[in-house]
Amino acid sequence: MAKQSVVTEYTIINERIRSDIRIALISDLHERRSLDIVNILKEQQPDIIAVAGDTFERYDADKFKPNIRQRKNPFRRIIITIVYYINYILMKLFGRKNMPNKQYSYQFLRQASSIAPVFMSLGNHEETLTDEDYLLIKQYGIHLLDNEDFETAVRNNFMIIGGLSSDYDEAWLYRFSKKDGFRLLLCHEPELYEELARDMKFDLVLSGHNHGGQVRIFGRGMVSSGGKLFPKYHRGVFDNCLVVSAGCSNTASIPRWGNPREVVMITVTNKKIEKSA
Repeated sequence: MAKQSVVTEYTIINERIRSDIRIALISDLHERRSLDIVNILKEQQPDIIAVAGDTFERYDADKFKPNIRQRKNPFRRIIITIVYYINYILMKLFGRKNMPNKQYSYQFLRQASSIAPVFMSLGNHEETLTDEDYLLIKQYGIHLLDNEDFETAVRNNFMIIGGLSSDYDEAWLYRFSKKDGFRLLLCHEPELYEELARDMKFDLVLSGHNHGGQVRIFGRGMVSSGGKLFPKYHRGVFDNCLVVSAGCSNTASIPRWGNPREVVMITVTNKKIEKSA
């Protein structure tokens, strides 16, 4: 596992907000240890915790093996295939201490739910949750949003929080976009924001998925989770609407470089930020 996580702070200005809201964005836990993440949440005391996908590992591993024939760029084929198999060998040799364990995710959700209300969406690693997953999510009072939305009040603000799963429902997303109120969308894959949600004018969209680009050089992530070099949505704020987390775990034996695991703290306010002279 990488070094201790850091806190990354962003401010989003939105006129729908009456009083400031503090939102913690957690993504890409991937059933890894999370004690430092929980400690940060305790210190930060957010109003809500948004868990934007890939908390669990519930997928067909063969889907994620590189398919060389699908990669049109020969250079990209070579690089991604080499990286995949280097990581595979390192995981077999040295990755035992960093293997996924569902109990880590259960512990995180239980502890997080004691800090603030938790809203959770599903990512590309969560194709099918188990009966045990659903039981404990319900037991811990987690709001699981699988292509659905939930109305709530946070600090005198009326909010509608929706979760767009990687196995997305475009019809639901359109209906959600037409609702009146501060619309917060959890959308694990930021590419889906560009493909589906950007023109729907949501108030805030929270994503992860690309792990900050794994290796960062001059402030840019090198590779996306899908193998794309220099992805647009590596981490940060885009369009004063989309916030992308670099994620809370390191699932690869190839270390994160210049790219610490992070808890993203977002302050949503209607106040203009004073620029220093």
